[in-house]
Amino acid sequence: MPRKYQPVTERKHADCPPHILKLAVTHIQNGLSYRKCSQKYNIPTTVLHRHVKKGDKIKKKGGQTVLSEEEEKILVDRLQVCAEWGYPLDSLTLRLIVKDFLERQGKNVPRFKDNTPGRDFVYSFLERHKEALSARMCQNIKRARAAVSHDVISKYFDELEKELMNVPPSHIINFDETNLSDDPGKRKLIFRRGCKYPERVLNSSKASISVMFAASGDGKILPPYVVYRAQHLYDSWRVGGPQNSRYNRTKSGWFDSFCFSDWVETIAIPYLKKLDGTKYLIGDNLASHLSVDIIQLCNINNIKFIFLPTNSTHLTQPLDVAFFRPMKNSWRQILEEWKKGPGRNEASVPKDKFPGLLKKLVSTLKEDNVRSGFRKCGIVPLCRNKVLQMLPSIDSSAQSETQSTQQSPAVQAIDSTFKELLKSLRQSDSPKTRQKRRRVTVIPGKSMEVKDFEESAVVFEPGPSGLETNGRKLAGGAPTKKTKIPVITESSSSDDSDYCVQESDEYTLQTNSEEEPRLGTHVSHVTPVSTSVHHPGDYLVVKVYGKSKNVFRLYVCKVMHPEDDGYVGVFYKRNPQTCRFFPTDEEAFFSSEDIVTKLQLSDTEKASSRFKNMISFKNDLSDLFLY
Repeated sequence: MPRKYQPVTERKHADCPPHILKLAVTHIQNGLSYRKCSQKYNIPTTVLHRHVKKGDKIKKKGGQTVLSEEEEKILVDRLQVCAEWGYPLDSLTLRLIVKDFLERQGKNVPRFKDNTPGRDFVYSFLERHKEALSARMCQNIKRARAAVSHDVISKYFDELEKELMNVPPSHIINFDETNLSDDPGKRKLIFRRGCKYPERVLNSSKASISVMFAASGDGKILPPYVVYRAQHLYDSWRVGGPQNSRYNRTKSGWFDSFCFSDWVETIAIPYLKKLDGTKYLIGDNLASHLSVDIIQLCNINNIKFIFLPTNSTHLTQPLDVAFFRPMKNSWRQILEEWKKGPGRNEASVPKDKFPGLLKKLVSTLKEDNVRSGFRKCGIVPLCRNKVLQMLPSIDSSAQSETQSTQQSPAVQAIDSTFKELLKSLRQSDSPKTRQKRRRVTVIPGKSMEVKDFEESAVVFEPGPSGLETNGRKLAGGAPTKKTKIPVITESSSSDDSDYCVQESDEYTLQTNSEEEPRLGTHVSHVTPVSTSVHHPGDYLVVKVYGKSKNVFRLYVCKVMHPEDDGYVGVFYKRNPQTCRFFPTDEEAFFSSEDIVTKLQLSDTEKASSRFKNMISFKNDLSDLFLY
């Protein structure tokens, strides 16, 4: 099928407007002759005969489409629904859908190869329905962002309207951090035709510098706050930058609580304290942005925080919606010009050159983009529909309702099921289950068979609260080192080992009273705890629990005096270099059930100052991970 139909010969008669043709047919049906109607409306009699005889069944001029008008309307409606719910289809998928539809209907179209439409079919289809469909470049969003629903946004605006009612736009500040990359990105340039690897010589790296930007609802842009990735800050790194800009450094290069506190004290408060009335800072609810001291300091200056819903900044944050993208485009142009000129020999942007480039970037920022972002996010002025219309509508649109009334009940049922399926795909609340894994102990260089996988292996299974028992996080959220743990053998499954080992950056123990431990270590050398009463001065190994009863650590404790169902003792801490223990100032109560074993002091102690106040024991503690 050609993309643009061109008639071979010129037509003798011009096209008649549909409403005039319909009026002429009505007059003929009411008794007017064909000849008089043809003279009155200047329409050929053959055209009038054809329209009176066939009525609505008359075919359109030129080639006929493969799908009927009703079938194409159904296809358009489903394409719109897919795109609205975040699952748009590409041209190839559309062609395969049409092929599947034709095969289900038992139709064979000779113009299609293997009954599959070509690319020209897609072009013509989009041209026929250009008022409803268009091909666009899209961006990807995570499922967590796609799960933001109408209820979340409505509750957010319910609270927002209470806070920002009658608040001037100048008193509303939106802040957010971003990074300015060292890579200017790709561009379309001129190359020899047939060149397989088009390249250009331009230094770039994956480095980036964090910058905090903030702007008010009336378009005022506050000075930027720069955070370098370094341990020290030098004078040359802040020379030549924008006026009133601030500079700091962190080990990671990202904002921490100290940097955010400094930004509030040095940029936000000096700007807002000049204004009368209550002021508001709007931003995401990152942990680095939360501090009791900062909230108290802001309360003194009549400043309040408003945090955006989780995973909704692409809809509710003005800087993300309309400010950062044009800013990044300007930054890439400035960076590319610098790399072609003074920085052509630099591997990356030096920190002493960054303030000058940042100053050029700030000069290109537009206040209109800021105001557009606040307006698009429904903050200035307050309008929740601005955000709700960016979400997939739960109810069918007016156009879909009009189309559904003209469709058969079977087609309406299919559309309803189709939309419910898309809704469940986009806003699924089912948690992701992690599959159990086995790590097989193999000999380097030796081939493996199926039976080798059935032998002893270290099992990785979900721990409490969905965390891995050999995993990357513990109850406190600290990262762990992933090291090999011995497999429990028959000798280690006795009553002596009623707990299992869970490793952290040092060592953490975990127990489960309902079932046998799956991960553990040999504890055959540990003396079982007797049921006798312990006396002051005895040294014990006790369990110290964390946030839950399933996670604990082992400490050495010296008994001070007994109490009901337990003892009060002083805790000792292990010196990892000498395997000795030194006392701490921590004194606490521990239950008799938490006692693991009793220790015996060593007979001889070294008298050097290095081991002063340190003690050691006769017991073999190699199988116990003590703190």
